[in-house]
Amino acid sequence: MNCSDIAELAPLYIAGELAPRRAAEFDVHLKTCPACMRELEEQARLDGRLREIVLADKTDVARVDRRVRESIAARPEAGTPASAQWPMPRRWAIAAMGIAAGFLVFGLGYYFMLGTRVARVYADAAADHRMEVVEQQPRPAWLVDPAEISALAKQHGIPGSEVLALASEGYHLERGRMCGLDNRAFLHLVYSDGTREFSVYLRLRDAERLPGAIRETVSGKPLRTCDLGSEHIASFETPRVTALVVADGSAEDALHFARLAAAAL
Repeated sequence: MNCSDIAELAPLYIAGELAPRRAAEFDVHLKTCPACMRELEEQARLDGRLREIVLADKTDVARVDRRVRESIAARPEAGTPASAQWPMPRRWAIAAMGIAAGFLVFGLGYYFMLGTRVARVYADAAADHRMEVVEQQPRPAWLVDPAEISALAKQHGIPGSEVLALASEGYHLERGRMCGLDNRAFLHLVYSDGTREFSVYLRLRDAERLPGAIRETVSGKPLRTCDLGSEHIASFETPRVTALVVADGSAEDALHFARLAAAAL
């Protein structure tokens, strides 16, 4: 995969829609090409900003859909000379139709991606954080000794050093245990900054890639975000592990901790 391929596939990569094999090739190129990495980071930043603007403005999706469809379906009035029906070259006419379709995809795509469809792994993480951390419902015993938590991590292929690496920058490892998200085993770690608690879910990375659009990149790792009710999720992958951060304070809280975690891992 070369720089031209990267430029062409970047939108799919950022949106999390690139096929696993192509995404892996994409990752390999990014590791050896700083220029493409910088360009991807800029595109991800702009995409994140655009998503913030869209979410801040309530859009009447049904109205946008209807108007675009009416525009595309419109026909020239009877009796109009053929030369007047297509006053522009064919390629420009096709481009105009593509732009109209693009507006439709923009309105409907962001509505579905951000408004109605939430990946199962994110939904499970949000629900688990709500029950375990916020509501503190009676559940199987937690481990509180960092050495025991590290040993548990090693049993599941997660380096114990990575568990301890997250306990930095003012955050303290409170407890940990195994749990299930999307029918997969995750190590659930709870960290605290003294006033708030954050959930971090780790599992050994496999061929299954994290879904969702990229918000930004940290140390070469794409960061994806998702909000579900009062829970805010930020996720990323390293060469060894898949990580999800969940916070119930604000989206920025989750993103800040995820940035630190991505840099540490």
